[in-house]
Amino acid sequence: MNRDEELSPEHPGIDAGVDGRGHAKAEGVVSHDPEALGDELLRKIEALSGVSVRHCFQCGKCSAGCPMASFMDILPTRIMRMLQMGQADKVLEGLSIWRCASCETCSSRCPNEVDLASVMDVLRKLSVDSKGPSKERFVQLANKLFLQNIRRYGRQYEMRLAAEFNLKSGQFFKDFELGPEMMSKGKLKLLHRKNRNIEEIEKIFRRIEEMRGKGEIL
Repeated sequence: MNRDEELSPEHPGIDAGVDGRGHAKAEGVVSHDPEALGDELLRKIEALSGVSVRHCFQCGKCSAGCPMASFMDILPTRIMRMLQMGQADKVLEGLSIWRCASCETCSSRCPNEVDLASVMDVLRKLSVDSKGPSKERFVQLANKLFLQNIRRYGRQYEMRLAAEFNLKSGQFFKDFELGPEMMSKGKLKLLHRKNRNIEEIEKIFRRIEEMRGKGEIL
């Protein structure tokens, strides 16, 4: 009997043999072959994160220890299961990847050393790149404007960031009443100087773009 024939008919994809790294797997480890499913998005997630979702056997320790779990619409354990089932597109549309605090509690608690935090990083990047539906479009907008400010000034220009975010998000008077108080305390400035090393910072951004173009990084 070959490896595929040993899989339980009641639970297809469950294998108590060895994992892809040659390590003995705990009973109930999910065996998921992206090539067999033809899931291009899943293969991309695994390649970019360096993590095989097959190694998650749904113990639930990531969800139990996640400090942001109560704010998520899909728990971390469920996210891994949905990826295994080829439902990555649904994960990208949800709230959870944006509610993740990147604290890496999930990765440190995982008994099978699955780096879920890295998977979440990749999912966020893919969500931004796809420009598809997202329940947290304001988070994506804030992230984009934040990086644009860094590239333009070499540091953060809070006044411009707040004004541009309000305009592009349609929330024209969001936190408007806080402006005068912050300015009086020197926390918000009308004028802003560029970082004297702005050319070096621009080189960093260009290098990142080149590496992304080659598929070396996210």
